[in-house]
Amino acid sequence: MMKKMFVYTHVLVCLTVFFGSIVTSYAQNRKDRAAQSSLFLEDEILEITVSMDLEKVTKDIEDREEHQGTIVYKAADGTDVLLNVMFKTRGKTRANPEVCKFPPLQLNFKKKGNYDNLFAGQDKLKLVAHCQYNKGFDDYVAQEYLTYKHYNILTDNSFRVRLLRVTYVDTGGNRNTFTKYGFLIEDDEILAHRRGKVVSEKSVRNQDMCNRDALDLMVMFEYMIGNTDWGVGAKHNMKLIADDSTNRLPIPIPYDFDYAGAIMTSYAQPAEALQITSVRQRVFRGLCRQPGSYEKIFQIFNDKREHIYALYQNSVHVNDRFKKSTLKYFDQFYNIINDPKKAKRSVLEACRAKHSHVY
Repeated sequence: MMKKMFVYTHVLVCLTVFFGSIVTSYAQNRKDRAAQSSLFLEDEILEITVSMDLEKVTKDIEDREEHQGTIVYKAADGTDVLLNVMFKTRGKTRANPEVCKFPPLQLNFKKKGNYDNLFAGQDKLKLVAHCQYNKGFDDYVAQEYLTYKHYNILTDNSFRVRLLRVTYVDTGGNRNTFTKYGFLIEDDEILAHRRGKVVSEKSVRNQDMCNRDALDLMVMFEYMIGNTDWGVGAKHNMKLIADDSTNRLPIPIPYDFDYAGAIMTSYAQPAEALQITSVRQRVFRGLCRQPGSYEKIFQIFNDKREHIYALYQNSVHVNDRFKKSTLKYFDQFYNIINDPKKAKRSVLEACRAKHSHVY
């Protein structure tokens, strides 16, 4: 009897290991497909048609249930590709009906069988939508998209994005068909997989718990674009990725830049605690470092300056007025970091209370 129990137990353990390895292998293959898909490798604007009951989806702010819909796009040979997708609202500020009439969305694809199409391997994707229906808000979408691409220039530890022209078809019959800008944001699990890391779900007490170089680069980027709407301790508007689940020195990955001074959406307001009157006023929120540390970060921004400016200058999706205003705003940033006195006053002595960084 004991011998039989041993055999049964041994077989059960072997089966568990076997099927566990299959599940792990499937997950890895799915993530590989998603990471290698041309969805986020190409910069050409992607035109898609989204069909759903607009009222049911966009007004479901409290329960945030998933609602059926479809996405149609044209394949390389010109044929239409139709995908069944589940839609639901997401976000905080932009999910507030007093701020946005059209909230951001989450798209949920069927992982099983999602192979031979542009969205191969994708599970859930964030779609940043137009918020309001007037053209100014449509412009904000293209501007925020460029901000993500801006950070892509500085580091590969960043969310990839894809700009869309979305034609919305209301299956509920309450609204005429219309077309707006939108963009998709890479899933955090795919980003982590692409970088050879995992998404860290553990909380961190403060900035000291993050990878120093990655943190300082992110903090300087937020300072450059004039964004103060982020926080490490609460993981506010950022994800963390790490080498393993121990969460040692995770890398912060920022997102949601609609409060940035570079964009200056009509609803963006700085936090009262910052004691500034406009999001255009820069506030440096990084930690104090040893002499020479931030100068190395300044050099990275100087080295990338030409590429950053070219990104905005060459974009056909934003108008000349925005280009001129934004590059002038960035000129002010470069004037600060390249002037020792201004850098000392605005960054090196404006840093947060001294910390001993954990290595």
